[in-house]
Amino acid sequence: MAGMKAVKEIFVYGPGPSSSHTIGPYNIAKDFREYLENKEVREIKATLFQSLAFTGRGHLTDQIIKKALEPYKVEVIFDTKTKTNHPNTLALEAFLQDGTSILKRYVSYGGGVFGLEGEKVKSDDIYPFSTFDELINEMAKAQTDDVFDILTKYEGKDLKEFGLDRLEKMFNVIEKGLSASSILPGNLKLKRVAGELNKRAEQIEDDFAKRTLLLSSFAYSTAEENASGDFIVTAPTCGSAGVVPAVLYYEYKVNNQPLEKLAPALIVGGMVGDFIKANASISGAVSGCQAEIGSATSMATASLCYLYNLSLHQIEYGAEVAMEHFLGLTCDPVEGYVQIPCIERNAMAAIHAYTAFLYAKEISKMRKNEVSFDNVVKAMKVTGDSLNYQYKETSLGGLAEVVKGPKKD
Repeated sequence: MAGMKAVKEIFVYGPGPSSSHTIGPYNIAKDFREYLENKEVREIKATLFQSLAFTGRGHLTDQIIKKALEPYKVEVIFDTKTKTNHPNTLALEAFLQDGTSILKRYVSYGGGVFGLEGEKVKSDDIYPFSTFDELINEMAKAQTDDVFDILTKYEGKDLKEFGLDRLEKMFNVIEKGLSASSILPGNLKLKRVAGELNKRAEQIEDDFAKRTLLLSSFAYSTAEENASGDFIVTAPTCGSAGVVPAVLYYEYKVNNQPLEKLAPALIVGGMVGDFIKANASISGAVSGCQAEIGSATSMATASLCYLYNLSLHQIEYGAEVAMEHFLGLTCDPVEGYVQIPCIERNAMAAIHAYTAFLYAKEISKMRKNEVSFDNVVKAMKVTGDSLNYQYKETSLGGLAEVVKGPKKD
């Protein structure tokens, strides 16, 4: 039986706009600094390969590396020609005053996790299971019907406090974004609209339209903060960080759900992201945007199901429905910026999560779903493996291919 890493690793706090393209390289650069301690460095050359090279400027990868390596002189090279085993490969070479150099090659795996190229990431399994089927067996053995009990058993009694901390950070990001009004950085000249959208939503009387636009404003808010390079919480990535917070903030602000209930719901959603991470991928550069937005929607749906006391079967049903209808979704950011279609996509996913929740709540009573969550994760991996590399965060295909030039307001 394969194991699984900590759910806490799904919710990383760090600089946007990409967990694999900014948080990972930021952590890599800080790790490389340790090799330079007490050495006289003349300059450092950072070489980005494949996905990091194609979208590095739009993802602010070069800027975050330079920031992490200050005050060293740093040259960033975008190598789009050289093929590497992993699409998020980064080489750092320090040239010393004595004429020697230090070279390290790293891989940014997503979620801020990194490792030296060719070496396995050293991270112990926390859980003895990594699928929904195995979780069901684990809960039967423990004689509990509360999945959060199982998570605290393996990850510690402080798990709820961790959830509360991450909720606070997520909600602070939303509130900050709702009060911001500016143009997002980069060539697209995209206007922030979260605050304006939120005000418009408050004026609408139709319940369905109001919820749709409120959810959208919350998702836009985080996604716009992320696109600006501000600190956010991955859920499970930066590019999809607006989905889960939007859904839980809506429950907090509109339905008056207490933080004490929302925190465990957040963690249960994170467990679903952990399953996907263990058996497929949460990285757009590896499996396309289905791995990011699809995973985030599954997480948000599972959180809603747990929040409203649905059964484990219904939690699985909701997570499966949420992912199934994002299968094949490509990662095609225009000019490499995590703005088009990423911001709008976060909002659409938050809305989709409520539909998946409704299906889990009602349709699950009518029949057993023929497609399990474990099935859909396997399908996502197969689909991701077969996607053309142009649709994996390279800005070479899809919308990135057909939408050209600066964006007009």
